[in-house]
Amino acid sequence: MSGPEALSISSSFLFSKNRFLFPSDIRPRIAIQCVFRIGDRKIDQILFFYFKAPNSYTGEDLCEFHFHGNPILLREALDAIFGAGARPAKQGEFSLRAFLNEKLDLTEAEAIGRLIAARSRFELELAQKNVFGEVSRLASNLRSQLISLKAECEAEIDFSTEDLTYESLEERKARIERVKTFCQTVISKSDSAEKLIQQLRIVLYGEPNTGKSSLMNVLLGKDRSIISEIPGTTRDYISEEILLEGIPVRLVDTAGVRETEDHIERLGIERSEKEFQSADIRLFLIDVSKKEEWKKFIARARERLEGSILVANKIDIRDPSWNPNLFSDVKNLIVCEISCKTKEGISILLGEIQKKAGMMGHVEDYVLLEERQRYHFQTIVRCLDKTIRLIEEGAPAEIYIQEMNYALSEIGEVNGRVDTEEVLGRIFSKFCVGK
Repeated sequence: MSGPEALSISSSFLFSKNRFLFPSDIRPRIAIQCVFRIGDRKIDQILFFYFKAPNSYTGEDLCEFHFHGNPILLREALDAIFGAGARPAKQGEFSLRAFLNEKLDLTEAEAIGRLIAARSRFELELAQKNVFGEVSRLASNLRSQLISLKAECEAEIDFSTEDLTYESLEERKARIERVKTFCQTVISKSDSAEKLIQQLRIVLYGEPNTGKSSLMNVLLGKDRSIISEIPGTTRDYISEEILLEGIPVRLVDTAGVRETEDHIERLGIERSEKEFQSADIRLFLIDVSKKEEWKKFIARARERLEGSILVANKIDIRDPSWNPNLFSDVKNLIVCEISCKTKEGISILLGEIQKKAGMMGHVEDYVLLEERQRYHFQTIVRCLDKTIRLIEEGAPAEIYIQEMNYALSEIGEVNGRVDTEEVLGRIFSKFCVGK
């Protein structure tokens, strides 16, 4: 419970040593074991904590009740607390109060919302970076660079009659370009992170009996797809989520592609083609245990092979006709030799998938921007582009400095100089109730 009346409302339910406690009995940051009591009725034995403003999460007086977890008991206690003058917190209201009381800047508050909702370790670690000020640090770095630039420009205007040396316009443009590149790098790292967070689709594609379903089961670590020697066993695609290096990906096992008169199987093959074309990463499986004219195979499948990972399955019983070097002239093709039966090559295949997905970097190589923050960084880039264009057109410093001022204003918005209730409401409404 947070607010100026939190302690007085709380103390009316706290019973210890044969009497209700007074607010003056309760010391901040000390655990109190007591009975939560409604009138004459003892409800539960609890631990109670009081955090005195401003030294609390919200910056206000804040009280915590630690009950046993029975939901009926908790409902009864909450009803009593609401009856004494408290009310349920709105979504994100605790973090909103923390922001308004300058306990958090806006980037840190938004990071808490992302921390709560994170679906993978990758997203969680990125959110943790932001909780501890990563975006604020980047914005402060950017602000420092821009202020230095602006100061140089204004000094040249204010002391134009003095015998002083200033940087050339080319040097100034180069500095602005470096600041712009800094912004673009932040945006690019964020885009890469969002792509991984939003779940990559990895599609397993190939002819019947090449081992797509077997590979699906190996990667999942469980039997999800039905395995059979009968061609056409998988009639439709099957998808499952797995974590690779803490990053969620969606594995899609498609129907085997072949010529068929079976109407239902043909529908499944059409879906396989659509899934393959829309995949982020394409695993094209082949069976190297059978004799095949691989040059002819390449000729008819080249378009689908380009940009894919060719998974040569059944390498433990390969046919002498198999030769991976034949595929060397296929554009952007990676060849991985594996055996779903013996698990040979699976770790190498996973490594290639991670490289293809851009997962090989550490979490430090990524930045997590919320949509609002990305918008402000993009606007800064546009302002700097216009600054460079004005310099190239010969505009006086008084004119292009205005674009720097606009960019500085956008940096302030990143960290939370937001004035409208509508914007704040939109941000904090995404939080869970109370947080």
